[in-house]
This record gives sequence, structure tokens and C-alpha cells, in this order.
Amino acid sequence: MPSPRTFTTLLPAILAFAIACPSMASDRVTIKVSNDELISYQATPLSTPKGGAAFQGSNFIHPLKTPSGFIVTDCQPDDHKHHFGLWWPWKFIQTGNRKILCWELQKGDGLIQAAENAQIQNGLITKSIYIDRNAPDGAVTLLNETTIITASDILKQPTTGYFLDLKITQQTESNTAITIPTHHYSGFSLRGTPAWHHDNSTILTSEGKERLTANFSHARWVKVEGKTDSSEDAGIILMSHPTNQAHPEKLRTWDTQHKGAVFINFNTVADKGWRFEPHRKYSRRYRAFVYDGQVSATETEVLWKTYASTAE
Repeated sequence: MPSPRTFTTLLPAILAFAIACPSMASDRVTIKVSNDELISYQATPLSTPKGGAAFQGSNFIHPLKTPSGFIVTDCQPDDHKHHFGLWWPWKFIQTGNRKILCWELQKGDGLIQAAENAQIQNGLITKSIYIDRNAPDGAVTLLNETTIITASDILKQPTTGYFLDLKITQQTESNTAITIPTHHYSGFSLRGTPAWHHDNSTILTSEGKERLTANFSHARWVKVEGKTDSSEDAGIILMSHPTNQAHPEKLRTWDTQHKGAVFINFNTVADKGWRFEPHRKYSRRYRAFVYDGQVSATETEVLWKTYASTAE
């Protein structure tokens, strides 16, 4: 299988082929895991979002399923209609003296728009853009983003599950540097299934923090486990690669807020902004292990160490 670097080099040709192939330009693109459609990427703006046209989000993963088919993500919950499953938007982008809000797309300021996608072996390459809708001279693109999304086959150890890898690479559109300003939440995030709440799910971090103590702590990984609709066990482990900016990132998590709903955010800019120089590429890498059953803290640490040792 070619390396992600090879795919990045071939991206223009791959995307050109994808545009010519209608099956790759559908509303939702699925990634198969051992022949099962367990991962869905939103390739175009939602056609009928909750809350109306202002919430037409794209460039996110939902539904995300365990091997048994249990969905571990939630999309557009009533308390936060701008939450979209597994997604990775910046809260703000600063350009000059303007601070553009990108997280809450319904505010009409910034917009993250999926643009193109191409299926590859075991995954997908996506291209999206960050748009400043209120720029003085009309809407302009602030950032170009390429995300490589790949999945493993279904594994049997430490329990039945699979890996989902994301490499997110961004580059400024103009010759002007931009900054991702500090905020207490921003970047790679999970909104967990509505089936999970504080009475039937648990949160554990690499540093031993739990649901009531994880917020604003630093972590290499976060494990969320809970009961399925049939009272079986399922979970998702989110892992940050050690090459990431500000690793181990500070977390933004919820404890008993919103009836104990699960929200996990690896915040790259919690303590310090991140400046993007023109024409340079900036990348972040994350891995999820999506599974049925349970995984111990010791087993999770082994999974993270294996991931941490992987090269580009």
C-alpha cells in the first residue's frame, strides 16, 4: 500500500479522477472496514440540517460505528446543533486585526466547507477550505485543508475493534500569515452518542483523570466506554500523536453538563496560539480505536505507544 506521503503527492490527479466519478461525489462517503460500512464522511453540506440552512455543516465523520454496528457519535444534538460527530474545526482564525469565528457556523462568520474527496485503499483523501464570509472585499479562503482518513481491518485484540487514522494538513491560501488564537476549546473533537451519559459511561485519560477531573488536564489519550442500546459494552479511544503541536494537548471535556453528554476536545491552542506562515504546511495526527467490549487502561497505553512509534 502506498504511503500517505505518496497519496499527498498524487492528490491533484486523484481528485481530478474523483470529480469525474459521480460515485465519489455523493453527499456522504463511506469507508469500509473488513467489508462493513462503519465510517461515513460528510462530503457536502447537510441538505436538511436541524436548525435550518445556517447549520449546513460538512467535513466531519458521522455515523461512526463499532464492528457490531453501534454508533458512537452524535450529530447536531439539540443542545449544540453545531456539533458534528467526529470533527476538527478551529474555533477562531486571526488574520490581521480580524478574528473570524469558525466553530459556530450558524453565526455566519467563518465556514468550513468540504470541497473534494477521493477514495483510496482503506480510506479517503478529502480537501476542504476555511472561508471568511465577511471579508471586506467579499468572501475569501483563509486555509486549505487536506485530510487523509484511513481505517484498519477489524482486529480481535485487545477486543473486537479497528483503528481510524486522520492526518490533517493545512496551508494558508494567501501570502499573509494567520494565527489560530487561544481559546478553551478548538480543534479535534468528539460528540459522543446520545445513548451515553454520566450514569452509563466512563471517561479515562492517559494521566488517570476521570469524567469529573479530566477537563483542562493534559492527555495523550482519552478512553470513553459505555453501554449500547442492548446493554452491551462499547467504546472509543482517541489518541494524539506525539508530533502534534502542543502535545500532550490540553483537554476540554464535560462532566455532568448537558445531562452528562460526552464531549472530548484535544485543544492544540489552549495555552498558546499557533502561527501559520505563508506557503508552509502544518499537520496534526490522531488515531481512534473504535470497539465492542472493554479495553483496560494498560491495554490502552500499549495501543498509544504503538501509535506513537509510527512514522509519517
